[in-house]
Amino acid sequence: MINPENVQKFKSYGFVLTPVIKSKDPSKDKKPKSVKGADGKYHWSNKIGYDWPDQELLDANRLGAWHSDSKIFDVDFDDKEYNAHKFMDLLPPTFTVGKKVNGRTIATHLIYKTKENVKDYKKAQPLVELLANTQTIIAGVDRVIINDQEPIYYSAEDIRAECKLIATFSELYKHSKDLTNRNEFYYRLGGALARHTDIPMHQRIKYVEKLCQLTNDDEVKNRVGCIERQQQKFDEGAEDLYGMKELSEFLGTNLKFFDLIKRNEEEEQIKATGLSFLNGHELTVKEYPKPFYILWPIVAKQQIRQVFAKAGSGKTLYCLHEACAVASGHDFLHFKNKNGTKTPVLYVEGEMDASSVQKRFDDIEVAYEREGKKLNKEFMFFSLLADQKDMYFHSLTKDVGRLNVEITAQQIEKLTGQKPVIYLDNITALTVMQEKEGAEWVELMQWLSRLRNRGYHVTFLHHPTKTGETASGSNIKERSIDIDMKLTTPDEKTSIEEKEEGHTQMCIEFLKWREHMNTFHSKKRIATIERSSGKWEIFPMLTKTQRSVWNLLQQGKTPDQIINSNKGIQGMSKANVYKIVDMLKKEGVHKDEVS
Repeated sequence: MINPENVQKFKSYGFVLTPVIKSKDPSKDKKPKSVKGADGKYHWSNKIGYDWPDQELLDANRLGAWHSDSKIFDVDFDDKEYNAHKFMDLLPPTFTVGKKVNGRTIATHLIYKTKENVKDYKKAQPLVELLANTQTIIAGVDRVIINDQEPIYYSAEDIRAECKLIATFSELYKHSKDLTNRNEFYYRLGGALARHTDIPMHQRIKYVEKLCQLTNDDEVKNRVGCIERQQQKFDEGAEDLYGMKELSEFLGTNLKFFDLIKRNEEEEQIKATGLSFLNGHELTVKEYPKPFYILWPIVAKQQIRQVFAKAGSGKTLYCLHEACAVASGHDFLHFKNKNGTKTPVLYVEGEMDASSVQKRFDDIEVAYEREGKKLNKEFMFFSLLADQKDMYFHSLTKDVGRLNVEITAQQIEKLTGQKPVIYLDNITALTVMQEKEGAEWVELMQWLSRLRNRGYHVTFLHHPTKTGETASGSNIKERSIDIDMKLTTPDEKTSIEEKEEGHTQMCIEFLKWREHMNTFHSKKRIATIERSSGKWEIFPMLTKTQRSVWNLLQQGKTPDQIINSNKGIQGMSKANVYKIVDMLKKEGVHKDEVS
């Protein structure tokens, strides 16, 4: 339907529109209307930046949206047998267009936003293709808008991989849907996938589960198990695995599209054009985006942070309070919200029960009221396990899990006008993976890196190894993060005696801090919270003797006064006191009085 409301809505989605010329056969109206330029010649409107008047758009039989100008790409399903269409729901939901075919509405186009220069991908024709350099007809004549939402951002590279799998499994479905010996089919399919492809296991499982659904196969667990066992056999060096040849022979057909997912597929050669470069003068004057600190210097936009601690050490307590400070524009501990900036927060809680989260949030509000501060509830958004469908979070190692987070973040940005700071609590509860396997972390960290490059701050909470020294899982993740923050319970030597009753104490340590490692900011500290009032305090990491000296210095005592008033007390010799004072000065936790 083409009407004024739709035209304005399409423009709000960022679509650069063009009318499509009329023909005698409306079903063939696919050619954009050209416009006369200043040179007297006719051009496509996007080539000369022409903005069509609304009336021209309203009078058209069909409306198209230019790909590159709209910063979109189109996944076009064109399978005449409609087998590929059956796998469309495996792609993330976005703006969807279809058409009427024999009285039925068939979804044919998925439109995604992009920030990259995207190339067409047509190797999976005629089943499905990615179009990024022409235009897609989105309204008019037989077009039907099936999912009317603003297109979501998605990686074209990921979609290309999905197109290959959709074409492959559409072909497999076509030739396997009437099979009686399905166990033998999956045995051969599992061998072929293991021997010839590097498709991630979670992707294989996703498509196998869909294939089972389409063929009314109830033995999903067994079919998935077959795929996993064949991969295990391949990894162990087994030589008796079936391959693509045996799979094709079993189905009685040449599997043309399986070649798309084969290992070492010959991709289009990218022409080398050299690297972009600047000379020194150009570098000094070029303006690059500066880090924008929300909570100086611990929370910034375009940042990934890991916070890990043993269960019960206070990592959720810490992050909830920090998140509320971010949302409310307040300082937290010694970290400063210099501009009083209020930034929305998406807190995804995958482990703690909802009532406990609710109580902690209420406690924070009470603590704020005691201090005369306001908690900005409108900017705190919680995604709790109890509120999810079937009380289940899709794993962040799967597309659907990651997209759920992205879509929610986009919804919050639409509500508040700002990208939210994202807390993922915790990564173990929100993923299904073998933590020690580096390959599974790579994909997850690549996703987090994409979020960072799109302007998000992401903090993910995690558990430590058995020793407690580092975070659990492959150390590949530490290569991508900006801050690696460790929380522990202080031992007897460093705990603060006067805070042992009615307080929770935690030691804050930084194993990595890209911008501030080995500076004053990264010094070990002890944070305490009084459980009854919710009041936080921050202290230097000191032994009990050092802390005694520091406390006396804080009271205004001089080193000589400390020595004279504490004679005979262990550790309070003249030499030791002056040694401690010098150390405190170097650590930046004590300064001489200015005369």
